[in-house]
Amino acid sequence: LVQPYVMLPAMNGSGAVRGFDADIDVGRKDIISNLNFGFLGYVEASNGTVAFGLDANYMNLDANSDDSRTRANVSQTALQPMLFYKLVDKFELMAGMRYNKVKLGLESDFQAIDGAERSKGWVDPIIGFRFAAPIGGNNSFSMLANVGGFGIGSDIAIQVKPMLSFGVSRTTTIDLGYQIVYMDYESGTGTDRFAYDVLTEGPIMGISFRF
Repeated sequence: LVQPYVMLPAMNGSGAVRGFDADIDVGRKDIISNLNFGFLGYVEASNGTVAFGLDANYMNLDANSDDSRTRANVSQTALQPMLFYKLVDKFELMAGMRYNKVKLGLESDFQAIDGAERSKGWVDPIIGFRFAAPIGGNNSFSMLANVGGFGIGSDIAIQVKPMLSFGVSRTTTIDLGYQIVYMDYESGTGTDRFAYDVLTEGPIMGISFRF
C-alpha cells in the first residue's frame, strides 16, 4: 500500500527556546499563507497477519499569533515506523516508535530574543491498535490510535486517526479522515530549556494504491 495524503492542520500550544516561552497558534483559515512546505505519506507491507507501516511527514509553518508579543515559527518532521499484529479479524495490536524533530524560531517584540531558534530531535516509543472494517461495497472504516513517550522522549504523546475509505477501483481508494496528534516534550533547564507542548489536529485526505 502507498498513500500520499494532505492535512489541513490547526496548531495550538506553546514552546520554549533558550528558556523563553512562546505561543504557537495557527488556524486552518490561515494555513495557505502560513504553510511554507509540507509532505505527508504512508507505506505498508503485509502478509495478512503481520504488517509493517511507515508514516512520514514534514511541515514548515509560520505558527504566529498576531496578538502575542512572542511568537514561534515551527518546522516539524516525524517518522513513524510501526509493526501491526492481527489479534482477531478487523483488530490489530500496534507497537512502534515516532522520531520527532522540531525546529522553533522566535519572533518577538523583545529585541534580545527576536530571531532566536533551536532544533531538537527525540524518539517516542508508541503502543496502540488499529481497527478496520468494511461498511458496504468497496468502502471501509478504520481507526488508528496510539499513546507513547512515557517520559523516555515526550512526557506523553497521543495520536488518533479515524478514516473513511471509498473504493474507486479494486486497487485504489479515496481516503478521508481526521488526525489528532498531541505531544508534550521538555528538556534542559534555564537558557538551555527547550519545550514543545502542542496539539495539532485537522482533516486529512489521501489516495491509496494497493499492489
